[in-house]
Amino acid sequence: MSYALNNVTTQDAYTAATTLDLLPPCSRVNLDVNNTAIYWSVKLAVAGTQLGAWGPDVFMSPGSRTLQRSNIVGIRVRSAVAGKPAQVTAECVPAGEG
Repeated sequence: MSYALNNVTTQDAYTAATTLDLLPPCSRVNLDVNNTAIYWSVKLAVAGTQLGAWGPDVFMSPGSRTLQRSNIVGIRVRSAVAGKPAQVTAECVPAGEG
């Protein structure tokens, strides 16, 4: 079973509505960004737990991208430019699934 943010509207800062956190370890995130750029950040698990630290902000222009990392337990998105919200869908796929 995958976990998703479906067509969320980004804000100028990270919010609960634009964050998936404390997920079972995922190995892939599919990101679709419409209309304007965003920053995203992933949380990687520490020692096989759902706990971890958020990574750096990564800039992304509109488009689609697949992120492949080991032990992703969270992803968050925010607007890259203040006052310019983007529409974003993010799907986190647990390790061992499609």
